[in-house]
Amino acid sequence: MLLKNLLKRLYHKLPVSLSCLVLSMRMKGKVNIAKGSYIHPSVHILGSSNVSVGQNSCVSEGSWLNVNHRLENQVSIDIGNDCFIGKQNFFTSGDKIVIGDYTLTTIGCRFIGSSHHIEDPLKPYLMTGTTSKDSIIIGVNCFIGAGATILGHVKIGHGSVVGATSLVLSDIPPFSVAVGNPSKVVKRYSFRRKEWISASSFSDEDEVLIPTEESYLKELKQSSPRPSMPWIAAGKSLGDL
Repeated sequence: MLLKNLLKRLYHKLPVSLSCLVLSMRMKGKVNIAKGSYIHPSVHILGSSNVSVGQNSCVSEGSWLNVNHRLENQVSIDIGNDCFIGKQNFFTSGDKIVIGDYTLTTIGCRFIGSSHHIEDPLKPYLMTGTTSKDSIIIGVNCFIGAGATILGHVKIGHGSVVGATSLVLSDIPPFSVAVGNPSKVVKRYSFRRKEWISASSFSDEDEVLIPTEESYLKELKQSSPRPSMPWIAAGKSLGDL
């Protein structure tokens, strides 16, 4: 017991980056986690062999990654490179959930790509099984605000922002700001004017200037090849400031 307490005290004195490395080593063999990434020990994973986390990414305290249909050699929850998944996020996959590189989610976000079958109310919904058709695709460098819910078969375009507590039920085009329940696109980024403008003012001329996701990602990699990750925000075990 004395040795255990000593090791615990020494661990908490490690630099945050080294602490992340030590803890992430515990996940090896359970999840396909790339170099430099970290999954907090409190994260609950069902279907670990169907989960992939890219390089320099973080999955924070209290999150739940739930793969409903665990098929061999299929990645059903795919978190890209340089992503920060906030505390208490919930992922439940139907076909798949893909989180694009550089995406930031905050506390309490929900990605619900699967639900229980409800066709027959004479059967316990607990036993009816789950749906498997829907996919959630989050583009490169998206920002998902606190408590937002992405529900069903939805694609969010690259460079977009989803406001806090919003409910996304349909596709969002690239470089959009969407808010509300259900969410509505209220702003788009104009590369012509170099600023966010109201969605009603966004023209065809603005549309043609939007970069492809591939070229956008290339530009991000050139400007921020390895962004500094706020590891300490991943959980209490990494200490306070």
